[in-house]
Amino acid sequence: MCGIFGVLSYKNKLKDMDELVNSLAEESAERGTDATGIAYVSSGKIKINKQAVSAYHFKTNVPKFINAVIGHTRHSTQGDKSKNYNNHPWSETVKNCQFALAHNGVLMNDAEIQKKYKFKSRIQTDSFVAVQLLKMKNILDFDSIKFMAEEIDGSFSFNILDNKNNIYLVKGDSPISILHFRKIGVYVFASTERILWRALIDSELFDDLQAGNYEQLELKEGDILKITSNGKTEKGRFNYTYSSSPHWYDFGYSYIYGEKDVYGEQYLEDIKTVAAMYGEDPEVIQELYEQGFSLEELEDIIYCGSE
Repeated sequence: MCGIFGVLSYKNKLKDMDELVNSLAEESAERGTDATGIAYVSSGKIKINKQAVSAYHFKTNVPKFINAVIGHTRHSTQGDKSKNYNNHPWSETVKNCQFALAHNGVLMNDAEIQKKYKFKSRIQTDSFVAVQLLKMKNILDFDSIKFMAEEIDGSFSFNILDNKNNIYLVKGDSPISILHFRKIGVYVFASTERILWRALIDSELFDDLQAGNYEQLELKEGDILKITSNGKTEKGRFNYTYSSSPHWYDFGYSYIYGEKDVYGEQYLEDIKTVAAMYGEDPEVIQELYEQGFSLEELEDIIYCGSE
């Protein structure tokens, strides 16, 4: 349960990018408080700002005249959060651009991919294998993203920013909610609609939100959405399927490097804690889990029920 979020402003009418990004980060903290990070483009280069702190204690510090930002709030599962290189986003350079990437979800076969392609890195986080796969292809485009998304197995959605201010959103089974404010020329996204709307309530976009001056973009599993720096959109597809191997949300734990991990059990406890915050009975959540509801389904019940 991590959070991804971001903004792309293509008409230069957004007055305070930092304020909006900070609001998105703080609202996304409900999906992870172990670390917070953002990436943006300055003078044609990707800049990363990340720390092992909750978004409530994180200073986004987005400079003026920045047109695109992606961000992440982390619920750590693999990779020590105190080692900042394990936290999202990460930056890499390929032949056509520099890019930053962040991930929401849990990957199941990162160790197998690292062994298959002989990847080496001090970064322990499962998500980093996505960066390594794109680096191996040495290009960022629909084909390389398709290759990456089809190589990995697990729960995921990715946000990717290149140094030309283009954003890619890659939709597996993890949620993404996107709004386009055409009049002011701004795209805003977050992991859930609830997070997105709450972040926009105190923003300069609220009047347009309240007046309905926006459109909602829908992504299906297997979609790759590219939002270009001039506000145009392009779509690609990849084949998103679950493998026959066990998944962490099916059994209450995950297998990482062949060993049992307590993440699923902790995730259930986190969901019960969030449920209590929204006035739901944690014991009901436990009962539903024992009846066979997946952790993802329980999370949806909480968020949808609280809207």
